[in-house]
Amino acid sequence: MIQRIQSLFLLFAFAFQIVMLFFPIAVYVLPDKNIIILSASGFKPDYILNEKLYLISITYILISIIAFLLLLSIFLYKNRGLQMRFCIFNTVLLIVIQLFIFWYAWYAGQKLESITNYKLPVVFPVVSAVLTFLAFRSIKKDDKLVRSVDRIR
Repeated sequence: MIQRIQSLFLLFAFAFQIVMLFFPIAVYVLPDKNIIILSASGFKPDYILNEKLYLISITYILISIIAFLLLLSIFLYKNRGLQMRFCIFNTVLLIVIQLFIFWYAWYAGQKLESITNYKLPVVFPVVSAVLTFLAFRSIKKDDKLVRSVDRIR
């Protein structure tokens, strides 16, 4: 039942995470007017940062895992209990990755002694967490409806 509203919520959350993999999270303007872009896969250009910062590839891996779990939870519609657990787990992971991204972007700005400009994809984990929580509520409502119909029989 892919046409359910919770499947659409999960699909949009998945799309936000995939978009986050390819777009910049923050842009740093160094005092010497060089521009460094932070994305989920790391810094570009990275030849400047070899001695100051390590790559952020852990974020890329976590976002990929979250996107995979969101896609997997779409197809667990026959097992609502497991689907609800996946939604809660994804929501917690999205909040953790959001906190990590904010902390790391701030830390990199401090370490580089630069002006930090956050881009729109920095809030995508929050949007995905809200969509995943809405999906959880819809799945829970469906589960209650199915249980009440089973009681009547």
